[in-house]
Amino acid sequence: MFQKLIGFVLRRRHYWRSVSFDEIAELYTSRLITVFAINIINLFAAVYLYKLGYSLSFIALFYAIFYFLRVPFAFIMGKFVAYFGPKHGILLASLLRIPSLVAFALVPLLASGDALWAIAAFGLFQQLSSAAYDIAYTVNFSKVKHAEHAGKEIGNMQIIEKIARVASPLLGGVIATAWSPEATIILAGALFLVSAVPLFASVEPTATRTRMRLSGFPWRMAFPALVSQTVIGVDFVASGMVWTLFVTVVVFADFANNIYVTLGALASLGVMVSVVAAWLFGQMVDRHKGGALLALGVIGNTVTHLFRPFIATPVGVMGVSMANEIATSGYSLPFTRVLLDAADTSGFRTTYLMFAEMGLALGAGIACMLMWAGIELFGVVGGLSAVFVFTAVYELLLFVSRRAAN
Repeated sequence: MFQKLIGFVLRRRHYWRSVSFDEIAELYTSRLITVFAINIINLFAAVYLYKLGYSLSFIALFYAIFYFLRVPFAFIMGKFVAYFGPKHGILLASLLRIPSLVAFALVPLLASGDALWAIAAFGLFQQLSSAAYDIAYTVNFSKVKHAEHAGKEIGNMQIIEKIARVASPLLGGVIATAWSPEATIILAGALFLVSAVPLFASVEPTATRTRMRLSGFPWRMAFPALVSQTVIGVDFVASGMVWTLFVTVVVFADFANNIYVTLGALASLGVMVSVVAAWLFGQMVDRHKGGALLALGVIGNTVTHLFRPFIATPVGVMGVSMANEIATSGYSLPFTRVLLDAADTSGFRTTYLMFAEMGLALGAGIACMLMWAGIELFGVVGGLSAVFVFTAVYELLLFVSRRAAN
């Protein structure tokens, strides 16, 4: 149903395509379901652990360990994708999410020692799944996108993602509030089971039974984008987990279980305003305005991060969330095009995107370690605020990609 609807809406806007539109429609459909499933649970995971009584220092250290483990996991999953193909990589990622979610649902039912093992299993399988999915999805999209209209197609993919991100936090928050957080975990698991199905209507887009090559990799060309990927990882943690915990602890400290639906509603509103921006930004990238767009997005997000520590009201939370979504769309669209174009022209597509995933995971781990150290040194509010300030400064490294984005 979703694939037919996406085809009806977008096919006439992809008149330059012939057979391959079906392939990207399959990817759009799978991406819609996957992002929906991920965001049903990801927004609330850290808050869920906090509400179960785990300290923010523990949560930060837990995520740091498993993000750092994702670096070698990316190498393993890159080899899998190279050999079996990206669609099988996405299928594996979906299957790995199931034991992760089962373990997470068991945490409140177990004694403290066993619960720690369940949390560890949740983190292990989640990061294996994330590494497999990110590499497989970007390899697949890099292969099936149209080179001359990549900006428009990345914009369309962002719109698909944002539609899923508008609905999923709100639905997840309502379910968690009306029934229990565990109910959202069950729903996410069911969605992961079906998310890879649309992709297998066609064959793998890349050659299979190949081996990932490292010899001759163009490090000089790849280095700026790979460094920039660490910025994406830092920003992902700061705008996601750290901001959600800051809002929970500082702004909505007295909301009890209503925090889930409140966070979901605010997240949905923040994403909703950026849907039109994603479409407009996609047009700008194809008109060779990507460098200016990236610069504006970076500056906007830097200012947004600097404002975060001073937010104390729901209106402020909503305003910052909206500004962050628009600014992130502004830099991520041209940056994603740079990344995919470089992967296409490098002759090392899977290897390049594997290293990009390593950079993202490394950046995310650094942000979590900074959160842990900040909380230990300055307390909860001071530690979370330190992450925002660090992210605001570190994000300026994205300017190394500006020239390539034009």
